[in-house]
Amino acid sequence: MADKAENAKAFGALLAQAWENTPSFICSNDDYIYCLYPVDDSKEKWHEASLTFPDGSLDQKDIDASQAIALLIEELKVLPTYGADSIVTSKDKLDQVAGRLATLVS
Repeated sequence: MADKAENAKAFGALLAQAWENTPSFICSNDDYIYCLYPVDDSKEKWHEASLTFPDGSLDQKDIDASQAIALLIEELKVLPTYGADSIVTSKDKLDQVAGRLATLVS
């Protein structure tokens, strides 16, 4: 099992991929950081990943487009709990979220 620091580094790379691939969905709250993004030009294959705090566990899987839509809907259902500002919509916000990964390294 990978440790927190390894998971944080791996998730940092996933965040970068999610930011570069559109459409993508990235959100961050006190409990976890989540991303969902296409991995091919056809948008038929997607990657879902989440990193939880404070334990640093990483969960990721490859899924098809219909599963991606279903998972996005589930993630959107929690927005009333965490607030719409948990969605990462700017590079500055992405940098803040990536900065949280450092809390798992030490």
